[in-house]
Amino acid sequence: MPRALCLALALLMLGACSADLDQAKQVLTDSLPIKKELEFRNLQRYPGAVVCGEYSGYTSYTTPKADFAPFVVVDGKLQRRIEARAVKIYCSDDPSATLFELTGVGPFTADNQALAKITADFAALSAALEAYYTDNYQYPTMAQGLKALVTRTTTGRLPMKFPEGGYLDPIPKDPWGNEYTYWEEQWGGTQGHYQVTSLGADGAEGGTGPAHDVSSDQLPYLQHIARIHR
Repeated sequence: MPRALCLALALLMLGACSADLDQAKQVLTDSLPIKKELEFRNLQRYPGAVVCGEYSGYTSYTTPKADFAPFVVVDGKLQRRIEARAVKIYCSDDPSATLFELTGVGPFTADNQALAKITADFAALSAALEAYYTDNYQYPTMAQGLKALVTRTTTGRLPMKFPEGGYLDPIPKDPWGNEYTYWEEQWGGTQGHYQVTSLGADGAEGGTGPAHDVSSDQLPYLQHIARIHR
């Protein structure tokens, strides 16, 4: 490749990198109520349209300036209330390897069809569960299970609304033909939390490699890695 062309491509990539970093800084700035004297450091791009860095600013007009804290922008969106594990996964040159190291799930390579199916199933189930919550201000109970997304339940916390045809039909099974397990907990008037889990190739709790359990709590990371593989 001619030297002039190499130089032009390098300058183009440098400009794109700078634009991504500037956009991430602006996304964070727009999210803050107090924008004065913001400082940034250690900004860097990562696979999957990720920008990670640290910022320091004021959280109120009556307290000192806060110390530097991490922030992560994925595909132009700020990840709010991000935990340390998420920072490690998103801010990695190989998020699949990092996910495997931290959780035992994977590695999610481009040819791992089992994790690709689990990712798609979790996305469909999560969308259906959120639609159920939007209509009824509650998730199905553990006793009602995922089948409450298919047919209107007649026991426990009854749904106020239920669309014709349900929210999802049929309920998918995991890559090994086993049903996904479902856990749900409600706290008073709060939204509560649910978790959908594949028990892996062995259909039992625990395990390693293909037998390792995978939960819907890991869905954002799985979707992030799947987008990188496209």
